Amino acid sequence: MLLHGQKWVLDARPDNWAEHFNAIMSIAGITGIGALSLGLNQSRAARRHQQEARTDSLTGLLNRRALFDSLSNGQLHESDAVIAFDLDRFKAINDRHGHCGGYLVLRCFAEVLRLHARQGDLAARTSGEEFILVMRDTSLALAIDTAERIRASFAASDVKAARGEIKATASAGVALPQSVDESFEDVLKRADAALYKAKDTGRNRDSSQFQVAA
Repeated sequence: MLLHGQKWVLDARPDNWAEHFNAIMSIAGITGIGALSLGLNQSRAARRHQQEARTDSLTGLLNRRALFDSLSNGQLHESDAVIAFDLDRFKAINDRHGHCGGYLVLRCFAEVLRLHARQGDLAARTSGEEFILVMRDTSLALAIDTAERIRASFAASDVKAARGEIKATASAGVALPQSVDESFEDVLKRADAALYKAKDTGRNRDSSQFQVAA
């Protein structure tokens, strides 16, 4: 427009179709960038909320709902194993050290569980002091060995709380699918039954003492 008008010095605000077009495009660009930014933020927020809905807020492991959703519709295979864990005498820990001490113990066990889970395995906290590890493509011997290593590692852990050091232990039960048609819920029930047999015969069981539901 400067070349067309041969006017090299501006003595007033430009008022022509080019300036109007630039103004419109600037407004459209700013609006588009704002809409894109809002959309990206909403997408991130949706993913964050979805992740939070699947995660146990205390331990960072999967929660019960996420675990069951992940293993619905025959997604548990015959080569998988389910290990059920329960922290021993957890109520006594809460009574002596308060809920804050109990939370530290739960986080400690979750970290031990996470360290021993392989890529593809599913680790979850399903209720107060109960945890589940679903091992993919494994064997009975490896599942028992993993349960034992988790038990021993947790028993050797020192949890420092405000009222003193906490020594805690856990018991476990192992179950493998008996057929391709057996549901995760049924395998978990057998793992839970094995777990409570182990607790009834003495807590903090080692690998030779695990009650295994084959």
